[in-house]
Amino acid sequence: MKHYGKKLISMLLTLLAVSFLVFAAFEIIPGDPALSKLGDNATPEAIAALRAEMGLDRPFIVRYLDWLLDCLKGNLGESYSYHMPVSQMIGDKLPITLTMTILSMLLTVAVSVPVGLLLSKYAYSKLDRAGYVANQFLMSIPSFFLGILLTWFFGLILKWFTPGGFVSYKKDFGGFLGYLILPSVAIAIPKCAMSVKLLRSAILTEADKDYVRTAYSRGNSTMEVLYRHVLKNAMIPLVTFWGMAVADTIAGSIVVEQVFNIPGIGRILLTSISHRDYPVVEAIILLIAFVVVLMNFIVDLLYRKLDPRMRRE
Repeated sequence: MKHYGKKLISMLLTLLAVSFLVFAAFEIIPGDPALSKLGDNATPEAIAALRAEMGLDRPFIVRYLDWLLDCLKGNLGESYSYHMPVSQMIGDKLPITLTMTILSMLLTVAVSVPVGLLLSKYAYSKLDRAGYVANQFLMSIPSFFLGILLTWFFGLILKWFTPGGFVSYKKDFGGFLGYLILPSVAIAIPKCAMSVKLLRSAILTEADKDYVRTAYSRGNSTMEVLYRHVLKNAMIPLVTFWGMAVADTIAGSIVVEQVFNIPGIGRILLTSISHRDYPVVEAIILLIAFVVVLMNFIVDLLYRKLDPRMRRE
């Protein structure tokens, strides 16, 4: 229990540090939201008046503390560009990005586990060597480039979907899921390759340990040893990777959403950065940081659950 208390305190301190750094970054980065909103032809008086209206004329630390207190109350501020609550903007777009994240992780798990088991079963064979080459190749391709290739092949060549089109989950949930399949595949492929590599390596490492030889000596078959003993221990590093991959998927979806014209969190983040819409940018980055530290905490829980040695420590 003491361990989890320390982890929780560490999470809160991390989020506090991230919030301060994000807020301070926009104080340093060149650009004025008031000038961006009014345009280059605005008079100094008009800019000063708008800065006062937006609260940008107050000291940095005062603005940060007010923003932090509002965040703790659930008030993320109002968008400079869209003139609507930031929480409402994120609430509308978050289901899109989360659905794409869930689909990509389901694809990663569904593909990587059987392929990893297959390659470990036929380790050092021609099939394993071909799998190694394919893994190295797929891990090196960025998700956004895979997205471009998938759009070109399935959209322009096969015409299975209309590039740039989008189906809202509020209108047609089935069509919405169908549209997110290819973006999810683009995100999942590099993670599948890494997962396969990790699982294969972990299974071969576990297979050389004493408890495996003991299991064989008791008359267990290869499949029984693999599924009852080896796989459970081999999954520990893989579960850790998947936990971190969730946060990485949300961050990676920013570029993929641009490729497929998906109006998710990534789209409004990039648009808000270009328009100096700081409340939106700060809220989204803080949300991503929260997902990262939360997944770290969940991974630690799973690690201690799967590995009895961690519980004894």
